[in-house]
Parts: sequence; C-alpha cells; structure tokens
Amino acid sequence: MSTIVLVVEDAPEIRLMLTSFLHDEGMVVHGMATGGELRAGLAALRPDIVLLDINLPDADGIALARELRLGEQCGLIFVTSRDSDDDVLSGLEAGGDDYISKPINLRTLLARIRSVLRRTKESVITFDGWILDPVRRELFRPDGSMVKLTSGEFNILAALASQMTRPLSRDFLLDVISNRDPREISEHTVDNLIVRLRRKMQYDGTAAPIATVRGVGYALRPLQQ
Repeated sequence: MSTIVLVVEDAPEIRLMLTSFLHDEGMVVHGMATGGELRAGLAALRPDIVLLDINLPDADGIALARELRLGEQCGLIFVTSRDSDDDVLSGLEAGGDDYISKPINLRTLLARIRSVLRRTKESVITFDGWILDPVRRELFRPDGSMVKLTSGEFNILAALASQMTRPLSRDFLLDVISNRDPREISEHTVDNLIVRLRRKMQYDGTAAPIATVRGVGYALRPLQQ
C-alpha cells in the first residue's frame, strides 16, 4: 500500500517541488495551500504523514496541529523557515515527530519521512479507518476525533486489534483483563465491555466493527473494501 502524504505549503513553487519529488519516490501526495484545505481533506484522505508549514495564510501551523491533534493521527513533520529554538520546541510539543528548516534538502527530507513512518507504523494499529495507539492508549475515529475508553475497554480492543479478524475466545479476553479483582470479573464482564465498546464505536450511522463469532467469542469485522 502506498504512503499517503499531505504537503501543506502556501508557496506554490515549494509545494510543487515537494509533491513532485515525493511522487517520484512512489508516494501518493496531495498538495494543500491553507489550513482550511487541511481541515477539509484530513478525514477523507487519512494520510500516513503530513508535512506542515507554520506560516500559512489562514492559520499558524503549530496551533493548527495542536487543535487537530495531528501528531496523534499520523506522522507529522514541520517544514518551515522559522528555525528558532522556541519554534522547534513548540512544534515538537504540539505533536511533531520532526522539524525541518528551509531551505530544504530533499534527500534529507526523504530520510526523515521514512524514519517517522517506521516509528508510527510500528506503534499504531489501523482497522476500518479507526486508529488505535497502544503507546498512548488512545483510540481515534475515522474523522480523527478521540474516543475515551476505560482501561478494560482499551485492553479488550487492543487484544482484538492485535489479531485483526481472527476471533478471540471469552476466556482469552478474560485473561486480558485479569488484573482486575477476580471476584469482580467473569465472562459476563467481557460481554459487558464489548457492549460498551460497540456503543462508543458506533460511527456515522455504522455499527462498531466488532463481530460476535458464535461458539468462540469476538473478532474485528473484516475490513471494508
């Protein structure tokens, strides 16, 4: 599957340079000139990484990244002419994985992109548009908004996501949450957690991607094609 990159850069010549170079490297690249275009395209395009300028005509890139929680949805590299220590620190604190100052060395940029992609792809699990981050213990809807989960709900979902469509038994899932007081847990506890997850993961008129496998337990539904 090709890597999807959003290049958010208001200078047309730089945007064209970056999109052309990354396209030639085999990536699917979308160029955008404003923060508004990024807002509009983020959920639909579901990028693997965003290259974001700070000085946009309608937004400050650092504030925008923080507001949209970009660093929690995908890889994020700030590419900007602002290079003070305070700017770099602000960018990283806003969720940036890296920070590159202009003028841009394209080969260096490519190496940084690949490094960020390796880190993000190793840690984040995606299924049916949902994003599960085992490190931060967070779940994001296909539109990028976060779903608040309890520890038990997260542990159950993480176990299901680790096996994708392979079903897991109630006994196995019971072991997943066995750090709870054994007097308080049973197979009904697993069922109740699944009910709560399904309720929280209903999205855009679609049922949660968790299927009951008769006689076995539960599994994530096959990914939609």
